[in-house]
Amino acid sequence: MWAIRSLRAFAPAVDAGLGARCFGTKRVRQRRRSRGRIIQLKETHYEPKPEGYQPLPLSLLASGPIRRVLATRTVEAKRLVGVIDWERYKCNVKGVRWHAVGGWRVTFDRKDHYHNFFVRCSCYFRVAIYGFERGKELAIAYRKRLEAEWDEQQRIWAELDAKREAERLKRRARAESEKAKSSDSAPSEISIF
Repeated sequence: MWAIRSLRAFAPAVDAGLGARCFGTKRVRQRRRSRGRIIQLKETHYEPKPEGYQPLPLSLLASGPIRRVLATRTVEAKRLVGVIDWERYKCNVKGVRWHAVGGWRVTFDRKDHYHNFFVRCSCYFRVAIYGFERGKELAIAYRKRLEAEWDEQQRIWAELDAKREAERLKRRARAESEKAKSSDSAPSEISIF
């Protein structure tokens, strides 16, 4: 009897119909309550946004503590959300956004592949250094300055390109006139003797 038990302990276990191909896989079983149904998120009715609705900027929601305050539905969180003046953190100038570091971020990214000129700027005007309103004003002014300098550079390149094209056309006309003169001075009949 002792020998039979020891042999059974060392005998290979056979899967019930699964075979060797299912090695390392786990068989998924749904709970009986939701079996056969695909569970979706809670569906709610669509409510259109009111007229003039502006969502909070995504840059403002990049901060974890602010996101948690907005997502939490406690009484204290609702009180804090009501106290904050969200309009101060919105900026309608392209490329100027509030950043979670505690300052206004200016981004400027322009490319001119023809002239091999690339500009990428990202700078912060921190509230701790400049103050809230002054930092916002400086950020907007700096962004406008970057755009003005880019437009000026585009005008300079347009002038240089026009000048280069005019010189190229002059050289081409000169080469064609020299070619015409050389063909006029050449004899019309060429003889071997």
